[in-house]
Amino acid sequence: MHRSLKISSIILTLLLLSGCASTARFPDNPPLVTARPISQPQPPESTLLILTISGGGSRASAFAYGVLEALWTTPVSDNPGSPSLLDKVNLISAVSGGSIIAAYYGLHGDRLFWDFQSNFLERDVRNEMRQRMLSLENLSRLSSTTFGSGDVLDEYFREKLYGDRPLSELFDERGPIVIINATDLFKGSRFGFTPEIFSFICSDSEQFPVARAVAASSAVPLIFTPITMKNRSGSCNHPTPKWVQQGLTEKTVNPRRHRLARTWKRYLNQVDHPYIHLLDGGLSDNLGLRAIIDQIIINDGIENALKHHELNGVQRIVLIEIDAAAGLPSEWEKKPDHPPQAVIINAASTTPLRNYNFETKDYLHNQMTEWSQNNNRADDCQKGPACTIELYFIDINLEDSFETLEGKPLSSIPTDFNLPENGAEKLISAGRQLFLQHPEFIRLMEDSNKQ
Repeated sequence: MHRSLKISSIILTLLLLSGCASTARFPDNPPLVTARPISQPQPPESTLLILTISGGGSRASAFAYGVLEALWTTPVSDNPGSPSLLDKVNLISAVSGGSIIAAYYGLHGDRLFWDFQSNFLERDVRNEMRQRMLSLENLSRLSSTTFGSGDVLDEYFREKLYGDRPLSELFDERGPIVIINATDLFKGSRFGFTPEIFSFICSDSEQFPVARAVAASSAVPLIFTPITMKNRSGSCNHPTPKWVQQGLTEKTVNPRRHRLARTWKRYLNQVDHPYIHLLDGGLSDNLGLRAIIDQIIINDGIENALKHHELNGVQRIVLIEIDAAAGLPSEWEKKPDHPPQAVIINAASTTPLRNYNFETKDYLHNQMTEWSQNNNRADDCQKGPACTIELYFIDINLEDSFETLEGKPLSSIPTDFNLPENGAEKLISAGRQLFLQHPEFIRLMEDSNKQ
């Protein structure tokens, strides 16, 4: 793919030098004329089930498919007619390759298990994208400075996976809330495609395509250009959230909320920041966990976050983290040779990502555990079911799988939009097995059957 992109770059340069640069432009995000109230989803009965899906290209989507399939085939309890665990998922937060399958499930539901493999996992999307970008029509359009390969990816996703279905459908009551996460390139922060941020920048989520959100989340830098949006903040009478106003005054007492408030404040300065350039969500959070952490920060604690989202009656919180991050190319530790530059770059970029992933998980788990313990010890808590909060952390990590492909661990499958032969089957099997064998899943099912 890199060679083809180099050829494309040469052709584009020739087009520019010849004065034939196209005037093609990215599709505009429709404006929100008047801010609408943001509706809250129906609260769960007693269990809050959250699913996060990491980045990792097609590898991540296939690995997540195995976990989703296991959830789909597992009833909540042994009672006849019991719904599946997948039916009970309240929220999915996904990034990059994980956003592809998350959005597909959010729009199509159980149809995922009939055609997602043939529509995406079994396709050589990398080659299909290469052919598209090398077509004469797209070579001309790609010579424009306001249309790029990220926009071609958006068109591919519309044609093959999502059509023109709007972002608002990921937040209706027909399934779980699905948050697609990208990275705001010049703010260095997570950009979640949610009704809140769309109201903030005065953009209409009911007319913004899911495909474009997924393209932004999956736009790997240097391979794809950013997805660009217009910032119309201040044009739809949307009030500045109180937490932003408060957070701006809390630099020393609440530095995390202060930092987040400063980022959101930059959107308010529409004159200096009229455009938003979005790239791969893995640059700011490769796990999808920051969407949850940010809610804790915004609401100044887990308890306030639950109250804000009308989740006061929750007795159990189940957090399923699907982590398909790439492993380090450790086979080079068996050789005295200097690794090639590509291997060095791969390891150098993977190392900080792995460390950040660990710290993110550890921070969230510690926050939730400490809050749960304090809540259960509170003086006004009678140790009854309405007071005690039970936590289940189900961390599904691809590196824990013993499955191999051609003698190598599955985490060595490259992060790309295609999978090697038998790669999808192996990854699906690994995801399914790791989930069903996880001690916290087994404990969850035992507790469910006691009730």
